[in-house]
Amino acid sequence: MAAEAKEKKSFKYMVTMRWYIETDEELVPGAAETDNKLLEILRHRKDGSKSCSTCPTRNNEGYSILDYHYFMGNKDSYMSTELIKE
Repeated sequence: MAAEAKEKKSFKYMVTMRWYIETDEELVPGAAETDNKLLEILRHRKDGSKSCSTCPTRNNEGYSILDYHYFMGNKDSYMSTELIKE
């Protein structure tokens, strides 16, 4: 009997990650300009330098910006405007 060819299956998953950032101004998420400011802050490495073009923070397909009070707790921030190097 001929062996049946196994069909290779692939499974896809969506993985979301959280990055906590701080700003030196109060921003209200939802407006395109505000979201772009927050995403630009996120696009820096922990040492404050700009991330490279292949970094996950530069290649997001979608995003959701939420007020940290409900989600952050006592977690450290990933990036702060104070750390960004010009």
